Amino acid sequence: MKSKVTLAAKRLAAKTMLVLASVSAMFFAAGSAGAHHSYAMYDGSVYRVFTGVMVRVVPNAAHFEMHFVPLNDKRDALLRDENGEPVVWVVQMESAATAFKHGITRETFPQGTVMSMGVHPRRDGKPAGDRGDSGLFKCPMGKTPAAGKHCDSVEGAQAFGEGDLPPEGAVRKRHE
Repeated sequence: MKSKVTLAAKRLAAKTMLVLASVSAMFFAAGSAGAHHSYAMYDGSVYRVFTGVMVRVVPNAAHFEMHFVPLNDKRDALLRDENGEPVVWVVQMESAATAFKHGITRETFPQGTVMSMGVHPRRDGKPAGDRGDSGLFKCPMGKTPAAGKHCDSVEGAQAFGEGDLPPEGAVRKRHE
C-alpha cells in the first residue's frame, strides 16, 4: 500500500511541476513579448489632467509606472467607484533611467504624496494611461491645491522633468 501512495504522490508531484513549468514559460514569453509595446491603447489626441495621491511607484526598466488615486475637484476626498473603493490609476511613463535623471524615484514620490500630471487615457476606459509630454508636479508635504487647481499652483511645489500641465481635453497641435 505504501508503494502505491508513494508512486501516486510522485506522479502528482511530477504533473504539478510540469503544469507550473508550462505556466511559468507562458508568463515569461508573454512578459518578453509585451515588454516593449505599442502606444495604440492610449488616446494620444486627449489629455486628462489629474491631481491625486500616490499609492506606489514601479520603476520598471522599460516604462516607469506611477499608481495613484485621483482627488475629487474639491481636493478634499479620493475618487471612489460604485462599491466605495478608491479608483487606482496606473500611468506609464518614460524609462526608469530617464525618470531617475529627472529626479522621479520611489523616494521622491512615496506613498501619500500629492501630485499632478496629464495623462493620455486608455481607449477602453480602464483607469490607466500614458504621461506623454505632460509635466509632473509634486505638492509640498501636507498641502493640496485649491478646489479645481493642481499642484503647479501650490507655493513650494516641485516640477519633475520637462513640460507644463496640459489643458484638459483635446491635444492642441504644435503649429496652432
